[in-house]
Amino acid sequence: MLLLAILPIAVALDFGGVLWWTQCVAGLVIAAAFAFSLPTITTWSSYHRPRHMLVMVPLVLWLGFSAFQTIRLSPSIVGLLSPASKVAYTDWISPILPAEQLPSSYPISIAPDDSNHAVALFSVMVLLAWTSLRVFNTRSRLIGLLSAVAITGALISVLGITSLTLPDLAIAKYFSEAGNANFASFVNRNNAALTLNLGLAASLGLLGWRLSALTGQEIDGDEFEIGELFALASDRDSAVGVVCAVLCLAGLLVCGSRGGLGAAVIATTVSFGWMRRRKGLSTIPVAMAVIGIATAILLIPLKLNLESIKRLELLSTNSKTLATDGRLQHWPEGWEAAISHLPTGSGLSTYAYAYLPYQTETPKNWFLHADNLWLELFVEQGIVGITMAFLLLAVLIWCLTTISLTHDALDHGVRITGWYCITAVVFSQFFDFGLIVPANLILFVMLMAAMVSRSSETEELFTLEEDLERPSTWSRIVNSEKLARLASIVSPVVALVALTLTATSIPRLLNDAAVSTAIRTTEMQLAAGQGDTAMLEGIRLQAQNTTEPMLVSQIKTLGQINHRLARLEEVEEQDPATVQQANEMYVATSPTYRRLLGHNASQYIDGLPPTVESSSPTGIASGYREAVNLYLQSLARLPLDPEIRGRLIALDFAMTPAFTPAKPAGDTDAETSVTRHLLTQLGQLHRGHPYQLRDVAALAAQSRMNDLAAEYWKRSLLNSPGWTSNVMQQLSKYKQVDLLAALPDTPAIMRIATSEILASQNASAYPLLETLQSKLQCDDCESTDEKSNCLALSARALLRVNRIDEAARYFAKAIAIKPTNANLRLDLVSALRELGKRSEALQEARKGRQIDPSDLRFDNVIKQMADLELNLEPSVKPISN
Repeated sequence: MLLLAILPIAVALDFGGVLWWTQCVAGLVIAAAFAFSLPTITTWSSYHRPRHMLVMVPLVLWLGFSAFQTIRLSPSIVGLLSPASKVAYTDWISPILPAEQLPSSYPISIAPDDSNHAVALFSVMVLLAWTSLRVFNTRSRLIGLLSAVAITGALISVLGITSLTLPDLAIAKYFSEAGNANFASFVNRNNAALTLNLGLAASLGLLGWRLSALTGQEIDGDEFEIGELFALASDRDSAVGVVCAVLCLAGLLVCGSRGGLGAAVIATTVSFGWMRRRKGLSTIPVAMAVIGIATAILLIPLKLNLESIKRLELLSTNSKTLATDGRLQHWPEGWEAAISHLPTGSGLSTYAYAYLPYQTETPKNWFLHADNLWLELFVEQGIVGITMAFLLLAVLIWCLTTISLTHDALDHGVRITGWYCITAVVFSQFFDFGLIVPANLILFVMLMAAMVSRSSETEELFTLEEDLERPSTWSRIVNSEKLARLASIVSPVVALVALTLTATSIPRLLNDAAVSTAIRTTEMQLAAGQGDTAMLEGIRLQAQNTTEPMLVSQIKTLGQINHRLARLEEVEEQDPATVQQANEMYVATSPTYRRLLGHNASQYIDGLPPTVESSSPTGIASGYREAVNLYLQSLARLPLDPEIRGRLIALDFAMTPAFTPAKPAGDTDAETSVTRHLLTQLGQLHRGHPYQLRDVAALAAQSRMNDLAAEYWKRSLLNSPGWTSNVMQQLSKYKQVDLLAALPDTPAIMRIATSEILASQNASAYPLLETLQSKLQCDDCESTDEKSNCLALSARALLRVNRIDEAARYFAKAIAIKPTNANLRLDLVSALRELGKRSEALQEARKGRQIDPSDLRFDNVIKQMADLELNLEPSVKPISN
């Protein structure tokens, strides 16, 4: 009992349990608790209740299906069960891998290593469910569980509020490094909100239990009066519930989670009976009000943080809502991925890769999760996963309805907790994925066990209390003696399965944790440029000598090490005389430049380091080819990973014909063919990621695949036109890429591009101004200021291409909109003087002086023109600002 009570608190405080070492330690604790509960197998009458099996059997079947997704199957079976998975293992990698390296069999999961880890964690949760059903079967233990869950939520709230109010504390700084959207120890505020909601559910359950025990009334009863709540004030046992409820509610208000706050509103209403009991027409307005409040919380831009409460600034136009944070635009992509993977999904923990081929061009970040757990479950496990989830929810709801037949005070508390918990989870997980965070999952599993265990206790009461309603036919079947005997047989079988799972899942979690630590350490050293040849050789040998099958992440890291060793080998072969020469040579072998060596890259790329232009390697170090081979192995097991493709492009110079597939018709360069396939696939996988698309475009330009480069730059700007200036600066390095082909012809981008060329004074780009100016579409501007600026921009562009007469007309149109703009009028005067229209120029200058007598520039222009008329030496020609 003590182990399980402390477990959720410890896991929640360690970043919610997302770190793999935390999951491993949690698994060991759960395994220990399971071992202590094994003696209960011998007592069937107390522990082998049929209701327990209604939960455990579906869980074990669900776990079995999840494990089945990681088993290698024939292509025909995978194609039948998950067509999109077969496409990933065939169409996506066959243009890149040589025929002999194509997998002859593969699992349904498109990321089997991640799925195996998720299955191991799932196994631990099944173990926890079996153990909790046997531990939390007495009144004192149930009360202890509710108290532990309530305290967990309260501690997270206190930690979060303390971090907001005292950000300079060491603990606050430590957790703030997790990210900008963190709250307390959780990386994501929405994940923390679910912990707070579960804590609030347990707190309300404790208060409901104490209130019913003190007054004999139930909160959702027809005879309940608000005044009876004062009975809790003098009850010491209610203190935990009151304090934790207040803290959890405060945490929900300041953490910034809209879904969490909306879930609290709906769950409170449901748990107190308005949505469950037959209250006639009065239910309708309550339901409408609750739904309206929850919708407002999700859609109205509220500023949900502590500072907003301090200053009462609850409304903010800058706050993101469900309609503006990108989730609504992303969910159709997830739905398409789910349909493509039906009926069995893409495998647990694979969503980050599963949706990539189905992206639209709407700009967004890489969604590692769907921010909708039910959609994510549908993608990863298809019809089976959704069916199992709703089956378990149905069992829990049925157990809660059974508890409602009794008048026991503790049953009343458990019922409130159960209804709040289920409602909060179902609602909030439409906008989050917090339930799969280990801390929340542990809390939910233990609360689920409490509901089922307490429901099982009512089986005895059906025959002891005459005033209970007659149970339904289904309840009588479940509570029958025969089914109880059958449960006593099934329960040891389930325990044996759980024991087997323990023997496989814990080592897996331990290995994954150790590997993740080693990989993280190695990658940090590589990123910092640390590590000499001897150290890197030692790491490589250690990785190669492992007895466990290497994970894809290990293989990728080993590829990085081989790549780094090959770079060091090339530098040593050139025998640099000084440290500076060694550094310059090392830069030339970097992933950015090594593929350009020996290709006269300076003919089509500007700004290359001198060493890159002068270096011409005579051979290719073996480490490069070993790295390529390792990345190809990784791609065969993780077919939709963009990172592997990027690393292969950096090493395309090391892809000999032995590594490339057959040449397509008309292709004279197999190396270029593979590179083109890699670039094309990267463009598809990053279709909705503008920033990454710009990097892919640069790689295509380096490869002299200018059509792909122009396409990707254009696509990235369509999604983020604000980056036009940056892209143009990037484009200026590549001499053979057509700037106009790389720019979308939307007016906004054409205006930015025109301004950039004029500001940079790049004379070589002036011929493009004529085409750009024709696409500015100033008449479509939405405001007078925007139109005036656009007309002025057109005029200045026309000046650069010596179309001065048209430029003067555009200046005149701009002045007609903004007659007080002195700079525009001075530009018009200058253009008219170049055209020889001195009288018109003098007239415009006098108008300018009349409008703003303090602007001496007009006086200077008028004096210059007067001097010219008198055949005097002209003054310096004015330059407009």
